[in-house]
Amino acid sequence: MNPRSRCGACVVLNRGCHPQCIFAPYFRCESGTAHFATVREVYTTRNVVNLLTPLSVNDRFWASDTLLFEAQARLQDPVYGCVSHILALQQQVSELQAYRAYLQDSLFAYYSSHPQLVPPFDPNFNWSSSPPTIPEATLPHPGETNSSQMPLLDDLDELGPVIFGHRRRP
Repeated sequence: MNPRSRCGACVVLNRGCHPQCIFAPYFRCESGTAHFATVREVYTTRNVVNLLTPLSVNDRFWASDTLLFEAQARLQDPVYGCVSHILALQQQVSELQAYRAYLQDSLFAYYSSHPQLVPPFDPNFNWSSSPPTIPEATLPHPGETNSSQMPLLDDLDELGPVIFGHRRRP
């Protein structure tokens, strides 16, 4: 580090940056100033120092990134913080699982109604080859399903309080 340059944390704190500055490796360059300002706004400088000091040098990089992510999430959503991101990802996983179940049901229904298209069992099957193709026109699309095949998005929203313990925010 150039002796005349300061890390982003020391710029925000308006102090000189010494060679043993705990923030220098993690909040450098122009973005380091904005990143440290965000972390400082949520955690304060003393708490950031107390969080980073006991960690090994290898773990401090990940900890500083985690503090930045959590601080940004807390500023965007003061009530839930990064938990809202986790809940959104869990909701997305459950929607994708429901869609996967719908596709499995559709394939089962298709092969049940067209038994001649079911490939015979081959013990010497080459798994590196591409899977058999099904004409797209024969598969129902998500908008054409009945309620027994795939839950509607509203049904998934009703499951939210059961799974997550509270309602999803609009």
